[in-house]
Amino acid sequence: MGRRNLHTREELAELALHEAAKLVDEGGVQALGMREVARRIGYTVGSLYMVFTNLDDLIVQVNERTVVQLRGSLEAAAARSREPARRLRLLCAAYLDFAQRHTQRWRMVFEHRLPAGQPAPPTYRGHTQAIFRLVAAALRDAAPARAGAPSRDTPEELAVVLWSAVHGVCMLAVTGKLGVSDTRASTRRMLDLLVDRFTSRG
Repeated sequence: MGRRNLHTREELAELALHEAAKLVDEGGVQALGMREVARRIGYTVGSLYMVFTNLDDLIVQVNERTVVQLRGSLEAAAARSREPARRLRLLCAAYLDFAQRHTQRWRMVFEHRLPAGQPAPPTYRGHTQAIFRLVAAALRDAAPARAGAPSRDTPEELAVVLWSAVHGVCMLAVTGKLGVSDTRASTRRMLDLLVDRFTSRG
């Protein structure tokens, strides 16, 4: 039996998002379904569809919360050092730590695809852009001027390239496909090497 009218719309959304995140943590995106979320919070599926358009809408909102949490972790890491290269290493380490501690929700952020023509909410994009600005600022401060002709690569472009490489290393690590022993220490070392190559004079 559902618990209609026991919570406001906002409270119901909060209950559902909290339980949805738990489901993903427990079993990955394949464990997440509107019916199971409704069962766990004691509401009918119909009640959930009064709050969320569909399962994609629920997933996007869970993902946005994950990105907000990730952004907070990275901002806290960046604040630990004023030295640019050190700050980049801390950002990479924090990203790896987040991926390893919240693997299923972290993966869902990148593996979920919205239907064609349906963009992510502006607030969602704002948080992802803020993460790239954080990386771009540290990279701009850390990378020395290149010898020869000035580079036409912008800090934002370089940040995308660097963070794509960081993400790839972290994905291989959390899926057990990195092929190195002592995964955490080895992965940290690989990320440090990546930062060194990006910030060294070429």
